[in-house]
Amino acid sequence: MEKKRILLTGFEPFSGLDINESSEVVKLILNAGLQDIEIIPSILSVDEEGTESSLDILKAMEFDAVIHLGLSRDSGKILLERFATNMISMELPDNSGRVVKGSKILENAPERIETTVSIHNFDEEFEQDKDVQWSHSAGSYVCNETYFKTLSGLSNSTIPVLFIHLPKISEISLDRQVEVVSRAIMLMVTRPKLTVVGGMIRDLNGSILACMRPEGDAWSGWWEFPGGKVEGNESLKDALSREIMEELSVRVYPRSKVCEINHRYQDRDVNLHIFDCGIVDRKDIVLLEHDESRWLSQEELLDVKWLPADLPTIEEWYREGIPNSSPP
Repeated sequence: MEKKRILLTGFEPFSGLDINESSEVVKLILNAGLQDIEIIPSILSVDEEGTESSLDILKAMEFDAVIHLGLSRDSGKILLERFATNMISMELPDNSGRVVKGSKILENAPERIETTVSIHNFDEEFEQDKDVQWSHSAGSYVCNETYFKTLSGLSNSTIPVLFIHLPKISEISLDRQVEVVSRAIMLMVTRPKLTVVGGMIRDLNGSILACMRPEGDAWSGWWEFPGGKVEGNESLKDALSREIMEELSVRVYPRSKVCEINHRYQDRDVNLHIFDCGIVDRKDIVLLEHDESRWLSQEELLDVKWLPADLPTIEEWYREGIPNSSPP
């Protein structure tokens, strides 16, 4: 198998700091290595030349992904930067002594540019990691300047690009930072294959429960069976019971499998298992993760916009009827 090539950058120390955690993480990942990954490291200078040096490297070699790392001294979490902004405004001089106040980074460029990684895949990967979160502002210092120039320079490319702001090691250990960045690298260059479970939950009238993805989700506004991803060594039924409790605050005991679906999304492959979860009283449902829910009869099944993986099953039930519930 041909190795995937990654450009991994960090920054040198700045503003009187003895170390910059971002460059330390680059060195540790390079020394440890990642399976089937060729890491091309670069420690950038904290000045205008450093913000442009990545583009020179990208012109000289072909890459499968780019991850920039930087230090956020005020953060207690690892920040995945969703946007780079076309603005530079410095409170402190960079390492060349440059100070810029409220200036555009590039003329005739967008106000901001979004990361080119799969937001959904990152949401799925890090949803249980409380010390990792999306940030919608990469600041206005050299980190943001570097990110914006890279995204702008690769605007006609499909290469995934992400900036990750790391905290001081007094907040999160270097080992943990290395783990998160390594997972991000693997996620950017491999196609996830997810095993997912969903519940066919009925009310006393035989209608089934559909739930709408919340605002901010990659599939916001789309409808789905309640359920989610199988974690670790969970059985399918145990995973579904856990997910339903987390999403709806109700205990279900999955029965027989209703169907199994394999669906290829643009950024991942999903193996979906739908189980009969019996009858639940409508009053017991508490939405903890979804924006809305609806109880749909056979005639109403196509009244909402279902996720692509769920839709073939729903269309079949619309034509032929919702399967009968199996005995408990």
